[in-house]
Parts: sequence; structure tokens; C-alpha cells
Amino acid sequence: MTTPNQRQDLELLKRIKTGQDRFAKEELVTKYLPMVKHIVKRKYQPGYEFEDLIQEGLISLLKAIDNYNGHRYPVKFSTFAYICVLRRMLNVQKHYASVKYQLNANTLPLWGQGAGEEGRKLMDVLDDQTAADPQELVIQKATLRRLDEVLRVYLTKVEYVVIWLYLQGLNCGEIGEQLGLDSKVVDNAKTRARRKLQKIIHQYGSLSNPQIPLRTRKRADLAMELKVIC
Repeated sequence: MTTPNQRQDLELLKRIKTGQDRFAKEELVTKYLPMVKHIVKRKYQPGYEFEDLIQEGLISLLKAIDNYNGHRYPVKFSTFAYICVLRRMLNVQKHYASVKYQLNANTLPLWGQGAGEEGRKLMDVLDDQTAADPQELVIQKATLRRLDEVLRVYLTKVEYVVIWLYLQGLNCGEIGEQLGLDSKVVDNAKTRARRKLQKIIHQYGSLSNPQIPLRTRKRADLAMELKVIC
């Protein structure tokens, strides 16, 4: 027996698929937004970007809206949507451990060998130092280590790696594919990182300023798997 709630959902889904009502999808998303927030809160762990998880949950909800077929799936839409969002959050936790291990196992230097031409360009822009004189190599190496330490402290690992990959010439879509993140989440991470670095430069004049406190990182890092089959 079809419940009133399911009938309402089916009517909205019909209007969405036929294009009869351009506000129908917004109405359905608004209806299930509290469910998304509830699931995210249940699965939330310190260190994740809460708003990014909400965004990923909404992406799963939109996929559920696009893929739901009442004749194909013997469950109500509300159940189907719940499963899609919950699966997404479980994938977040599953993928988090493996990505965290990979990030911890790799140095991923932003400057020096492996950083490429773009890495050198960033150093020139941020610190405006060179090491043409061999006698300055030791000083520059220490400076670069300091820069790397500052970034690792003030950026989450995801923000750090996003910036690093961005400097290799990858766009947000390509970075998202490599990290298993939605391109919008990648763009958000890049924007947050730039704001943090600009704030430090504004306050201390340089990212290598020894007066910059190397506080202990209080947050773990966001790492999410993009592929969700719903």
C-alpha cells in the first residue's frame, strides 16, 4: 500500500522527470535536507569539513532523485534516498583511512625536486627568494622546509594536496578524480587554502617568517570517495 508520503514523492518525481514544474526538485531536496543533515551528524567525526559532507550528502540525494524508479526498486523513495546518502557517508569513512595513510606515507613537497616549474613559480610569488649562489642553498633549503611546515600546520592535508596538485597543472575536475572528491569540494578546499595563506602573508609578510607559530593541527582531514552507485 502506497503511503501518503510516498504518493507525494512520486508526484514530485513525476513533475521533475517531465519538466512540468521547475520547482519540484527544489521542493523534494528541501523536504529531505533534514534527513541528509541527520545522517551526516550521525556519521560525523572530528576533522571532516561538515559543510563539505553536507554537500556530498546533497549530491547523493540528487543522484537518488535522478535514478529512482518505483517499478525497479521495491522500496519507497525515502528509503532509497536514505540508503544512497548513508552509503555515501560510509564510503567517506572507508576511503578516509586509505587516503590518510597515503598522505602520511608520502612527503608531497610543494617545493624542491618533484614540484616542477609551477612549484618554483609559487615559491617566487610567495617568498621572492632564489638560490643562484651555492652558498645560499643551505639557507634556502631551511626556508623551504619552514614554508612546508607552515602549510602542513595551517592547511588540512586535503587542502595541502589540492594546492600541490593544482600547482602541477591539474584542474579541479582532474584533482577530484585523483582524490575521489567532487570538483566543487576541491574548489572549496582550494579557496579555503588560498584564504588561509593570504591571511598569514597579510599578518606576517611572508610564509617563511619564523614568527609564524607552528600550532598543533587540531583537525584531521577530509577524504571522500566520489563513486556512489545509487
